[in-house]
Amino acid sequence: MPKTWIVTAIAVLLTGGSAWAQVETDIQGIEGPVSAIVMGSGHHAVIALHGGSGNDRHFFFLGKGGQLGRKLANAGFLVIAVTWSGRDGGFREIDAAIAHARDAGASKISLMGHSRGGELAANYALSQPDGTLDTVIQLSSSDDHGLSMTLTKKLFAFNKWDPVAAWQPAAYEKSLPPRQKIELGGSGHAVSALISEKPDLVRDVVTLLRQ
Repeated sequence: MPKTWIVTAIAVLLTGGSAWAQVETDIQGIEGPVSAIVMGSGHHAVIALHGGSGNDRHFFFLGKGGQLGRKLANAGFLVIAVTWSGRDGGFREIDAAIAHARDAGASKISLMGHSRGGELAANYALSQPDGTLDTVIQLSSSDDHGLSMTLTKKLFAFNKWDPVAAWQPAAYEKSLPPRQKIELGGSGHAVSALISEKPDLVRDVVTLLRQ
């Protein structure tokens, strides 16, 4: 039986040209409800983690997030963006999102985080057995954690002159293959700044996820 999940507020936001509706919902986790946006469908789920406090589940569906959540959903992925504190914790939100994805039929799980969300993605990945996650995507992440998993693909994308992401080259060097680094020449921190420097960044992310 699928686990029960509670929809406290469903707002279906249809956007021009979008193949999927954007559903705002509360996912019932073990420790209580988790605020999320769910969009898309498919066997591969991408759990999207916003950055520091002041951001929430909407980040990857707005301008500064490059609308990456919507773009991945329209590319055939199940996207689950959660709200977490942006400072500490975050594991319970990821656990709830993964359980929801499994209940929806996903057989592959990937994490995608921006800034502090990238750090959270790395910390969570390091806490799991190798092979639990298909891909860990860090966008302008704020940590230098090396990822030692050999069964998980890793992407580090950042602007060279972004001070928040200054530790990403070290994180890449300390990580084991399979790994990919996209070091851009700008200074912007937002996902939209990365896409501005590399307009085909979304294509690169989709290609990696599909490998």
